[in-house]
Amino acid sequence: GFQEQTEPFPLHGGGRAPPPLRLRGGHDIPSDIVDESATPGPAQMPPIVHHPVNIFATSSPAAALQAGFASVVKVFAWTTEPHFSQPWQMRRQRHGTGSGFIIQGRRILTNAHNIANQNWVLVQRHGIPRKYPAKVLAVGHECDLALLSVDEDEFWDGTCALEFGAVPELQQSLVVVGFPTGGDNLCVTAGVVSRVDVHEYAHSGFSLLCVQIDAALNSGNSGGPALNAESNQVIGVAFQGREDAENVGFIIPSSVVNHFLQDISRNSAYTGFVTLGITWAPLENKSLRSYVGVDDCELPPGLARSGVVVCKVDGTRHSPETLRTGDTLIAVDGVSIADDGTIPFREMERLAFSHLVSQKFLGDTCSVTVLREGRVIEREVSLACPRYLVPECVYDTSPRYLIVGGIVFIPLTLNYMLHEFGKRYYEKAPNALLGAMDDRFQGIAGEEVVVLSQMLASEICSGYDGIRNMRLETLNGEKVRNLGHLADLVKQCRDRFLVFGLSQTQRVVLSRVEAVEATETILLQHSIANAQSELL
Repeated sequence: GFQEQTEPFPLHGGGRAPPPLRLRGGHDIPSDIVDESATPGPAQMPPIVHHPVNIFATSSPAAALQAGFASVVKVFAWTTEPHFSQPWQMRRQRHGTGSGFIIQGRRILTNAHNIANQNWVLVQRHGIPRKYPAKVLAVGHECDLALLSVDEDEFWDGTCALEFGAVPELQQSLVVVGFPTGGDNLCVTAGVVSRVDVHEYAHSGFSLLCVQIDAALNSGNSGGPALNAESNQVIGVAFQGREDAENVGFIIPSSVVNHFLQDISRNSAYTGFVTLGITWAPLENKSLRSYVGVDDCELPPGLARSGVVVCKVDGTRHSPETLRTGDTLIAVDGVSIADDGTIPFREMERLAFSHLVSQKFLGDTCSVTVLREGRVIEREVSLACPRYLVPECVYDTSPRYLIVGGIVFIPLTLNYMLHEFGKRYYEKAPNALLGAMDDRFQGIAGEEVVVLSQMLASEICSGYDGIRNMRLETLNGEKVRNLGHLADLVKQCRDRFLVFGLSQTQRVVLSRVEAVEATETILLQHSIANAQSELL
């Protein structure tokens, strides 16, 4: 649901470094004034009808901005977050607010983190006291965007859809409009564009194009439009800020918003942002350049003698003939990649080459130029959404679990790490779990890390005190691929014992018959309704 923090999700080892700074999503009411007991319900007010206004036909930019404020809405959401450490439970319902704005097609654009795990959503137009029930049309958690709609025609009377402009230039003036904490009325702050870069989105941990601004962003601003101060076009959507710095906020640029909307239009649903399916290292060291032979190979015309070294490859997507560990990636779609992994972007600006890939859609292909064993080759790569061994974000779904004779098994997710060990999980979690996060990609389709989360107090588990948060490797010698596979293995087992092989060669052994017979009693003792989740 609404999160008290939106700290990025760091990986360790070969992944992302621990975050030196915290990010603050601008979306919810501070915890000391959140009304968790509030009961949703639209206010009963007489209908108010406004005449349509063409905001782009007004006489001046200032008048256009004023007219555009009528298209900004306040979003009220009641959310219930699952409890990933106790997956048979839900956390207490919470209530928070954010911002949004009207776009073409009688739709409302807002942030995904405003309505994640939502039970009920209301929207309220600027200057109109009535709140209207809204339904969620689509959610893109990677890009932190969501589409809402309102069925009642009265809501749309007098509204105008805001239009999108281009990715803003540095030092371009803008106005951010929304409903931040500190009052009930619309709030307007002004600023300029400070930076355009590929940045990690705090809600998902996914890296996409991001615009840094110096306009003040506070809790409740998330989902509100950032308007070009000269043309009144939307150049971004406010979504996060920094807690440790003043006048530093971030907006989702219009190019990412358009990709989100085009994806829905093309596929009738949100399918996600695609990646190349690799991890890489810079090629800046002289000895490394000499080793891979980038200075001596024969290159196609127009390409620079630079690139990055491929470290890991998603084996579920690429064959060894396409991409492999140790390749030097020189170019993508004919665009040379610098030794630091960047490509040109506008005049005097550079971006990570992942930006070029992220502009494509699911099922598209791209051409890669690769240096392999002294020979330059070109390959066509089919693009897909990433399938990480440990998912970086899980929203709008109940966690899965399996209980066998008092032992609780769960799939490892970042949500579990945060719920079990807190925001500084990278300092507290066992190395076996952190190492699994560093593995990055699935070895086979559907693979996941299964964790022995805890032992429920019972006679059958006596003597196994202290065994918790350990990675499950095998059951009776057979490798466990995922939680569903484990459930099948337990069900099909006819051996006398269930031998659970854990990380560090440790084992937990239970009598199979006794474990099956004791499970129902253990569930009753601990007030757990089912031995496994419905999704399992």
